[in-house]
Amino acid sequence: MCSPPLVGRARERRQLRTAADPGHLVLVAGSAGSGKTRLVQELHEATDTTVLTGHCPPRAEPFPLAPLIEALRGAPIPDGLSPLCGALHALMPEHGDRLPDPLPPAASAADDQHRTYRAFTELLGALGPAVLVVEDVQWIDQTTRDLLHYLTPRLPPTLSLVLTYRPEELPRSFPVAALAALAPATTTHDEITLPPLTPQDLLTLAHGFPATSSATPQDAHRLHAWTGGQPLAAVETLRHLTAPAPDEPAIPAHPPVPAALRDWWLHRLRALDRDTRRLLRAAAVLDTPSSETHLTRVADLPPHRAEKALARACRRGLLHTTDPATLTITTPLLRQVCYTALPRDKRRRLHRAALAVLCETPDPDHARLAHHAREAGLLDAWTDHAEHAADLALAQGEDTTAVTLLRDALTRRSLPPRRRCELTLKLGRAALTGISAEHTITLLREVLTTPGLSATERGELRMELGLLLLNQAAQGRTARGELVRATAELSTRPDLAARAMCALAVPRDTSDSVDAHRRWMEQAVAAADRSRDPAVTQIVAVNHATLLAQIGDPDAWTIALPDPGPAHAQPTPDILARRREFARGSLNLADAAVMLGHYDRADRHLDDATSWSMAADAPYVHESAHTLRLLLDWVRGRWQGLAEETERNLGSPRLAHLHAVTAELTVIRAGLALAQGDPATAQTHLARVQPDPDTTTHPSPDYTVPVRSLAAGLLARLATAQGDHAAAWEHVEALVGLVASKGIWVWAAELVPGMEALLDTGRTAVARDLCARFRSGLRGAHAPAAQAALTRFEAAIAHHRGHHDRALRLYGAAEDAYRSMGRPYDAAQAREAAAHTRLGRADHHGESSPGVEGLRSALAEYTELGASWDASRVRRALRAHGVVTAPATGRGRGDQRLSPRESEIAALAAQGRTNREIAALLHLSPRTVETHVANALAKLGLRSRRDLSDPPASAPT
Repeated sequence: MCSPPLVGRARERRQLRTAADPGHLVLVAGSAGSGKTRLVQELHEATDTTVLTGHCPPRAEPFPLAPLIEALRGAPIPDGLSPLCGALHALMPEHGDRLPDPLPPAASAADDQHRTYRAFTELLGALGPAVLVVEDVQWIDQTTRDLLHYLTPRLPPTLSLVLTYRPEELPRSFPVAALAALAPATTTHDEITLPPLTPQDLLTLAHGFPATSSATPQDAHRLHAWTGGQPLAAVETLRHLTAPAPDEPAIPAHPPVPAALRDWWLHRLRALDRDTRRLLRAAAVLDTPSSETHLTRVADLPPHRAEKALARACRRGLLHTTDPATLTITTPLLRQVCYTALPRDKRRRLHRAALAVLCETPDPDHARLAHHAREAGLLDAWTDHAEHAADLALAQGEDTTAVTLLRDALTRRSLPPRRRCELTLKLGRAALTGISAEHTITLLREVLTTPGLSATERGELRMELGLLLLNQAAQGRTARGELVRATAELSTRPDLAARAMCALAVPRDTSDSVDAHRRWMEQAVAAADRSRDPAVTQIVAVNHATLLAQIGDPDAWTIALPDPGPAHAQPTPDILARRREFARGSLNLADAAVMLGHYDRADRHLDDATSWSMAADAPYVHESAHTLRLLLDWVRGRWQGLAEETERNLGSPRLAHLHAVTAELTVIRAGLALAQGDPATAQTHLARVQPDPDTTTHPSPDYTVPVRSLAAGLLARLATAQGDHAAAWEHVEALVGLVASKGIWVWAAELVPGMEALLDTGRTAVARDLCARFRSGLRGAHAPAAQAALTRFEAAIAHHRGHHDRALRLYGAAEDAYRSMGRPYDAAQAREAAAHTRLGRADHHGESSPGVEGLRSALAEYTELGASWDASRVRRALRAHGVVTAPATGRGRGDQRLSPRESEIAALAAQGRTNREIAALLHLSPRTVETHVANALAKLGLRSRRDLSDPPASAPT
């Protein structure tokens, strides 16, 4: 296996290369695994000078002179050595034929040693320009140490000496740096200290491994935190990582520990004295910065022994101070190795000791205590501390933390039924602000079957279940049943019953009329008054505003949401509760404002929702707010990069279980695909938000009516373009019936394309009746989007009946309304419809007619938006009136590259296939194929399909 690239050592490499010149003494210091050996390997690549390398072996009784003997084993022994070098015969028998004859025995051991030192000095000097590298000097034997003391003052002028060592393990009796004072005056002295690698160094290193070639700066920071920048640990970790799955980081926060790296660390740890090992084990179990007192007590060491062991651990870089009063293990990697090496019984004893010590501290961290109790096998203590920690987290607005703690506590199999019920109830409350509630929903259903529960207990559990089903799981009909049952079971608890009632008051896709929702709200207000609980009153007020906003009642904006208090106020439980409700109310009002067409108001409420809640503790609010902003970009025609952003969000595992959010993202993506000339992709996405007929195993989500209406309206537009007006009406028929039965006509804005299709199926009377009911249903409502859609519907009816002047006035009013809201795409559609109305009159023909100019204007706006599907339709209409338009220039804000479907159809058309043949082959309608061909021609800048066989070289693909 080839060596990894040497990164982050440019300055040290330059320093070391000077050692290739004769007469240098270089000291290379670095902790274990810092890359000293890898650095000195550069000498072999940087110079033609002979490099002799020997290692000091880590033995309790090392071989005398082992590094010198190893370094000279392969050296070219020169001729002409003096008889003195015969003293090396016994040490280097492999060179016996090149060395002078052995010397007679010396008079004493001292004389023999002196002859040996002189002989080594002569031999090293005779090798010509050479570099002697002695590695791991911290393990040097006494004889070699004495040789260095002899050699350094007499360093041959043709020899350089490089010594590498670990400062933390160097014996105090051998200060290596003092050798520099012994060197001749002509010797140059350099000291090199290898620091840890930086995150940028690690990023460069990661890019050299196939599995992490796409690593980001964030990945490098995670690797740096895990390894402390130690080169050996980083290289081994990267070498054993596998390519990440999509949307996963290249380097996780806690990578697996390779066996080689684990054993290397364990070998180092076994070499420590017993007291130091005990301290490291205690630090590994405590797993957070801890005081010397806590470490000493958990390690069960006397203070005087603990003090010495702490000094040794810090000197060797195994522990480091995090502030003047606490210490912790240097890296998470070392902590992981220490902890996993502990036998189970020792681990449990240490966790019990940690629990006992930490319980005595003032204001203990109950989350840590729960962890230690669980690992110690103290189950009741685990449950109690987890609940206490969750209560504190909920009081501080840290709902996500509370969910984690409670879910962990509920994994205990022997948990008594009553305790399981209590903890599950708290989990249900905490999970309401999260983004993944399936596990909690399952637990609530299981606990509801517990025998012996009172009606009130069942009612509270059922209410939390209903709220989770309603918000996170998008199971509106199932949720309604649970909430209705909960209101009956909570008859003696008006505070809880009010929460269930006001949830039922918010309109969903049930058959309840708007009057039924108002009655639920009246009951909720009355129950909140009886409870005399300010927090319940705030919850009811938020839902009251939500109800009125969703039905377009202008009084919605006058209801005061809970006061979040000053931005820098101390976050007491009361303030946190008010901020949570304020954020929820702001999000609900923003959602309604987007649907109604109050986009500036939506912006303000979205800012409030995200400003008064933390993303980590209210992810549901922040993810929903982000998606609403994307929906605003869609309706406002801000499409640059929008498709990529929605695709990125749709692919995020984080949102996989947040069905309401993914539904909105899916519809946005479908709308963009349709507008940009890719109806096949649009249909694929829209199919995902259609009700699933097979709900036996997994119930189909009950998406909100506005989202389903937007999807149905897109399908109706697509069906109308394909000439299937009956199918266009079928796509919206059920939703029109639901809107009519509920009496919430502000939800009908996006259904108008399907309602207009009635005119082309000969059902004019039905269309006129719907229009009248639509007009009546909007009376008193403040809903600009629905009002503009109604005006457009009235214009279509007038046009169909031949009332062209009235139709033109209404289309103009609809366009003005859309422009006032900031919806250029819808405004362009109204302008296009008005142009067709003008062209339908006998006196409005010719290239300069108002109708043609209207089409030209709509075409320019579609092109600017990037709505190539609509632009192609207008070009066909203009060609039908004898007007030839310039091909698309790619200057619009949309994506002018061919979509996969366009490329596929263009290739078939280039083979000479007709639209009908391509349609049969790809299971599309001929009209859809025609649209794709027109889009491809426009994007490629071609005039006819014959040119597809030889497109210009510069055509975008």
